[in-house]
Amino acid sequence: MSATDNPIIVDIPFGALTGLGDGDLADYGAQVAQNVLAAVASGSVRAILPQKLYVQSKDMGNRLIVVRVDDFRVDPDWDPSHIAFVYELIEAGYPVTDGIIPAPQAGLLSRDEVSKVYLRAMSADRRYDIAAHGWNHTPSELLGNSFRKDFDLIRGGISEVYRSTGRFPVSYIPPNDAFDKNTLDALTATGTPLFSADKGDLRRFAGMDERGILHVSNTVKFEKSWSGDIPYRTKDQVLDLIGSDNDAVFCIHPRTANSPEKKALILDTLAELSAQRGTRLVNFAEYHAAVSPAMLNVERIRSARADVSVRDWKKPDQYPLDDGTLKADAELAWRYFDWGSKNFNGMVPATSWIESGKQAGYPFATMWDVGTQILATLSAQRLGIIDQPRFETIIMRIVAFLKESNFRYAGGKLPHTERPLGSQGGQREGFDSADTGRLLVALKILDQHTAGAFPIFDLVSGWSFKPVLKGGEMHIVSKNGRVSSAHSNSYAGYAGRGYSLWGESIKPVFDGEDPSRSMDAAIAALAEIQRRGRIATEPHVTEEIELGGSQHGRLMADILYAAQIKRYRETGTLTCASECAMAGPPFFTYQGYQLTDHGGQFVVDTLKTSSKARADKKADKLRLVSTKGAYLWYAARPGDYSEKLIALVREQAKMPGLGFSAGVSERTGKLIEVTDVNTNGIVLESIAYILGGRKPFLLSEGA
Repeated sequence: MSATDNPIIVDIPFGALTGLGDGDLADYGAQVAQNVLAAVASGSVRAILPQKLYVQSKDMGNRLIVVRVDDFRVDPDWDPSHIAFVYELIEAGYPVTDGIIPAPQAGLLSRDEVSKVYLRAMSADRRYDIAAHGWNHTPSELLGNSFRKDFDLIRGGISEVYRSTGRFPVSYIPPNDAFDKNTLDALTATGTPLFSADKGDLRRFAGMDERGILHVSNTVKFEKSWSGDIPYRTKDQVLDLIGSDNDAVFCIHPRTANSPEKKALILDTLAELSAQRGTRLVNFAEYHAAVSPAMLNVERIRSARADVSVRDWKKPDQYPLDDGTLKADAELAWRYFDWGSKNFNGMVPATSWIESGKQAGYPFATMWDVGTQILATLSAQRLGIIDQPRFETIIMRIVAFLKESNFRYAGGKLPHTERPLGSQGGQREGFDSADTGRLLVALKILDQHTAGAFPIFDLVSGWSFKPVLKGGEMHIVSKNGRVSSAHSNSYAGYAGRGYSLWGESIKPVFDGEDPSRSMDAAIAALAEIQRRGRIATEPHVTEEIELGGSQHGRLMADILYAAQIKRYRETGTLTCASECAMAGPPFFTYQGYQLTDHGGQFVVDTLKTSSKARADKKADKLRLVSTKGAYLWYAARPGDYSEKLIALVREQAKMPGLGFSAGVSERTGKLIEVTDVNTNGIVLESIAYILGGRKPFLLSEGA
């Protein structure tokens, strides 16, 4: 079939596929292809172009013409005539999509009160629709940019339109039809479903690309060119270009319709189009609703991206390095580490609480905890909370601690699952691949930050990871030597990067393509994420501030963040789910979001109970707004919701002299009486990330 540019469409009844396995489906598909090719070769079937098929497939044979009016706010002097022209179209009963320029030379839309009054008033009419039309509306503003620059321009423009109108635009129009691959990748990240840019052919006529963006590019306008006095086509020429059966976009520029004759020409053309049998005039919102089938998972992904990237997002303030509020938060978090190292021989206990009027601590630390202590110490040094000699003393003690004892397996040495911080016994024996992966991330960041000043390479080289990375998969080893794979849990992506940073060969955790550039890959990833179990703020957002994030991790984080926002909108309950220490039994819970076939639910994994009702009741009592989660979201997803989270924990979760509580009870609104190494460490990391210009801790080569 690759020999022809035209697709061959075969309608297969669903019943024909019932009971077929993957191998059977492949055979079935091959047989269909062979039969179709034979039929084409024999002349018994005829070819049909995609747009023709599209027209014939629609109810009542309707073809749709989108009425698009461009360039609102291109020049303040032209705005009154633009507004008057759009009013005239709406009054005549025509639908309109109004292309809004967010930040022309005249200034930001959000500061243009006159335009905002017009847009909000028009939005009450269902015939009126809006589109983001670039950023400044300069000729090539979206050409030749990095993905990051395009994303900032596109996200900024859509956000201006959304916050000024209260409506998320369904469509995006690049200025001068100028765009490239990075433009489309960046638009995908905003969750915008429809793109309108004329490329001079019908290849993007009305098709959904691999990213899940619907392209509608069959654009016809009266302007022959943009030179001189802007010569116009005749009505017959425009109608001929639109044709009699194709869908099309009729693009109108009120600025060039600068005479009564030209306005009458446009109105006459619209009247003739609307009178044609089988033709319906629509705006882009109506067009998208008419031609896009219901796709639950596609909409779930798009909606999450739109919520996170646009609806909730706010451009963060550029905090100065001496920011008082954040610095005070960091200093309080460091109190935990200062107390811990003084009372536990230079190391820091996993958790702490007040007992008989004194601060007590759980005298053990996992390798995850040790990784957190390393990055907390590095953050404190970067923030100026501790000086260089103090930093070096703490790091040398941690390195010595890691060298003191190892778990023996397959003739080699590995970091322990858990280590005591004193002479007491009772620690958990074995090897945990996820916790060690986190430790390896921290050690790599430390080694880069200090330019190899500490014997980190020698330390890591002394561990033998090959036996626990069989087939490139991460494994857990129990104290009696039983081995089990840990490659398919929700922590594997982050943990695996720790091993890769030190040259270990790791099998990809996700087999699929990049979900940010392929909607098929994103849907496949969604199914895999569901199978892997609950997702939580850690480690996916931690990965972003430490390593720059991965596309699968970012997708998980966005799905979770959007679900938290949705729960807050529906219930008024601030939601921030992550693993956390508890003040009493069960002492530790894994709180997260479990995707389901029809949505998802927030779950609390704890001790097993005899009934689901009892488990749910217990979970409701244990639900927390995670303090470290709030700071992570505030760092990585600056916006309305993360500001609410940070305000709550800053107000309710402080434990003077101790650090921050693990979280605030959803039920009571009060902090729980326990603090821990990971809560305070992540608070420090998040603040160092923010005040460091929101750059990942591990710098890429050349950064």
